[in-house]
Amino acid sequence: MEFLNQFETSTKMLLLSLTGTCNLSCKYCYANEHAADFMSVETAIQAVDIAARSKEKFILQFSGGEPLLNFPVIQAVIEYVQENKIPALMQVQTNGTLITEKIAKILKKGKVAIGVSIDGRTQENDRQRCFPNGSGCMQAILNGIEILKHHSIQIGVTCVVTAQNVNKLTGIVELAYYLGNVRRIGFDLLRGQGRGAEIKAAEPQDVKAGLEKAFTLAEKLEELTGRKILFAQLERVEKLKKGSLTTFAHCHAMNGAAIYVDATGDIYACASLVGNPDFYIGNIKTGVDRQKQAKVAELIKNSLHFCLECNDFSLCGGGCFARWYGSKTKMAYPSECSLKRTAIHCS
Repeated sequence: MEFLNQFETSTKMLLLSLTGTCNLSCKYCYANEHAADFMSVETAIQAVDIAARSKEKFILQFSGGEPLLNFPVIQAVIEYVQENKIPALMQVQTNGTLITEKIAKILKKGKVAIGVSIDGRTQENDRQRCFPNGSGCMQAILNGIEILKHHSIQIGVTCVVTAQNVNKLTGIVELAYYLGNVRRIGFDLLRGQGRGAEIKAAEPQDVKAGLEKAFTLAEKLEELTGRKILFAQLERVEKLKKGSLTTFAHCHAMNGAAIYVDATGDIYACASLVGNPDFYIGNIKTGVDRQKQAKVAELIKNSLHFCLECNDFSLCGGGCFARWYGSKTKMAYPSECSLKRTAIHCS
């Protein structure tokens, strides 16, 4: 296939889904239908070896479910990466409720970047993120973050934006400054997979208003405190301003540079599309099927053709295919366009 020749020669992103199981039951979770299996150390190491074949630097992210439920595998991978001098930039995206002193020490020693999911102040967070019995999880998250702070560990915070919290995004900024060890905030729009299909998405005009208020408040708090908190969306625009863009900036799946490995060892092109046979591209025992990978890449490119025709594309970088796919719209996902344009305007 012609598309095959346009691929990256190396893996830029490896995501290990250590388990589909989670100790929370977030109302919008796109991964709730993932298999509840727990990845073995052997499977994780095989996946790392596939990504490391080119000997080039890549991002290795531990995900789930809740990855800390399978912490022994994280620890084993950290040791394997360090002992073999593998050029992996390790990250973990966690709900933060299971962090202990031991886990904090191991992650810090392993130089693992930590992202914690929070959706605003207590009321907004607990409305969307809760334990299976319906009780809120905010206090457990704060306890985990406090342990990380005790060990001088800086974190990133990801806030999922829905119709329920879009008008309260200033709360996540206030919380970040209060906590003291948050260095970056990222806003992640609702995805229509899993339970996300049952939740109302934020309207474009509300996304714009909510982000503008959040960015404005951050500027005021920076002036008052002398401390700057970064925003993933604004950073992205600044990076795009420095270079010319002719294709999608963020979609490693489109460029054949991403592999998402589930707990059983199956490989998919995207974390949000696990279990969908259309996006299955191999297994850790047999490797990545380049023909299937090319087919997925071509599907993504053809589906998002309208992004290339947009005047804002050079500073936007294109939409998220998985989010667009879940929205079941034929054109661009309006709320994401609003998010990107607001970031461009405020950068």
